[in-house]
Parts: sequence; C-alpha cells; structure tokens
Amino acid sequence: MPFGALSVLVIEDESFTRMVLAKMLGTLGVKAVHQAADGESGLAAVAAHSPDLVLCDVEMQPMDGFGFVRALRVGGEPHRHALPVVLMSGRVDGDREAQARDCGADAVLAKPVTPAGLRDVLAMGLGTRLPA
Repeated sequence: MPFGALSVLVIEDESFTRMVLAKMLGTLGVKAVHQAADGESGLAAVAAHSPDLVLCDVEMQPMDGFGFVRALRVGGEPHRHALPVVLMSGRVDGDREAQARDCGADAVLAKPVTPAGLRDVLAMGLGTRLPA
C-alpha cells in the first residue's frame, strides 16, 4: 500500500502520544507527518501543509476535536470540506460517533490506537478500502 505518498497531520495535546503516533505512521510508510498540540495550531497546520488526512484527539483544550472539525469545515475552501478527519477517543460509543458525525468528522478511532486501526484510516486518506 503506497502510504508514503500521504501527508498526515496529527493533532494531539499529549506530546508522548503525538510522538508514538508519528512513529507508528512512519513504520507504516508515511513520510510526511505534521504535528500540532491543539485545535487552533491544527487549523494553522492544515493551512500550512495541506495534509491528505487529519488524526485529531477529541479531548483537548482550549479547542477540542469537535470544535476543530467544525472550524475546519467553515469557509469556502473545498479542500477543507473534503479533507478526511478521524477523531481519536478513549471512549467510542454511539453517542461519541453521533457527535463526530454531527460536527463533520469522517470516523472515530479508539484509543489506544493500534497499527491495524491506523492502517485502516490511512486507506481512508487514499480513498480506498483495505481487505480485512
């Protein structure tokens, strides 16, 4: 799978978790991994790097993951509306998935993130589905 062509933005307020995710992405072949520590710096990173996929933590301050996605989706830039955003959360249930869908996110990934789960969301960034 050609994940090396993808540019991924990781938005996570815990620096250790950001580092682990960046290493996992590198292990899966992603060469361009950008990082941000909160929703506001994530918006700036989207503008600066035009990633193909965003992985964003839900629980952050001052702007949480839901706020990031809502802010990303406003405005006239088509790339911002079409950019796949996967929210990461330690709690994944029907309510959390509904919140994610309502704010404009594409999926919710359970934390702790596994290589298999990360592989599946990278395929989303490529616009493909992987075999099970």
